[in-house]
Amino acid sequence: MEGLDALLREIRRIFTAGSTETALAWLLVAMIGGLLAGLVVSRRRRGRHNDVEYLFLASAAATRKAREISEIEAFARKASATAEDLKARVRRLRTGHFLQVKVYIDHSNFIRTWTQIVHSRDRPLEHDVDWARLPQVLLEETGDWLSSARKAPQALVYRGTNVYGTLFEESYFKLLETMLRLEQTAPDKLPLPIRLRKETIDRWREENEAHKIELMRTIQGEIGYQTVPILRRTPREDQIFSSNFTSGGIPIAPEKMLDTHMATDLIGDATFDVYDIALILSEDSDFVPAVDFVQEMRNKQVIHVGFGGHMNDLRAKCRYRIDLGRERLFRRVQRAGGADSAKPPAAADGNGGNNRSPASGKRPGG
Repeated sequence: MEGLDALLREIRRIFTAGSTETALAWLLVAMIGGLLAGLVVSRRRRGRHNDVEYLFLASAAATRKAREISEIEAFARKASATAEDLKARVRRLRTGHFLQVKVYIDHSNFIRTWTQIVHSRDRPLEHDVDWARLPQVLLEETGDWLSSARKAPQALVYRGTNVYGTLFEESYFKLLETMLRLEQTAPDKLPLPIRLRKETIDRWREENEAHKIELMRTIQGEIGYQTVPILRRTPREDQIFSSNFTSGGIPIAPEKMLDTHMATDLIGDATFDVYDIALILSEDSDFVPAVDFVQEMRNKQVIHVGFGGHMNDLRAKCRYRIDLGRERLFRRVQRAGGADSAKPPAAADGNGGNNRSPASGKRPGG
């Protein structure tokens, strides 16, 4: 403490006017102040320099990135143009030599029509379509059409068959059984009276299982086939009053995504030149926009395959139609013994119908 007091007295003496050290002390203070001010100014200038340098580097990086993106886009455009030119050259080279053919089948739609035409009112659980023979017959009919139109190439190249089918979940049949019990015990809990018998539900369940086996095993096991099974959405029991129903009080299990899957594959395969000619086995007019696109924008040809001579929107849009009913052409794609496997018409159910299945005929699934 005494040392600090002595230091303060000495400083006071030095800075007192008239002291010999006063001028030197003030000069030293001025030099220190000037040095500190210079350091502050230098630091501020350095900060501004760093900001400018950072902005310059950021601008240069952004410019370089934009140039790289522009170069990539230019390369992509050039590659796309080259690919289109290459595909056009390949098409010109193969013109008159071969055409690629692919088949697209709406399984539920095709089987419903097949059953109505081939088996009348009878509905065998096991369908007698010869899936191995079907593409061969269709390619022969396509070749005959091209020959008659004087467009026949030296060969038709088969690119495979896509089969799209819808299936019911087991929960749908359990829902029907629950509604059947409520009809007998508490009919006021149902939105509509349900006209259905237990035997009919069991029959529908068997047919749905037969469809599943056909899609997942029989057809999938054939060479060149690819199956796309799609499950229908079962209405929730706690939301049954907001569901849609048939006139017989049967809840509708909506069919979702089949049309989208099939149309997407039809357009995608056309874009990548998987086929030159597409054969569609369906009567659904929802495919008309996709057929329009592949024929007008991708320069492909679409052939409709079905039964009968009546016209609809889909048939009218296609370049040609193969009528499986003409001269009983369907016999060529029917398994041996199929024509003799007919059974007596099914007994009518409580709905006044013929036990029409949700998997064939007019389906409660929509």
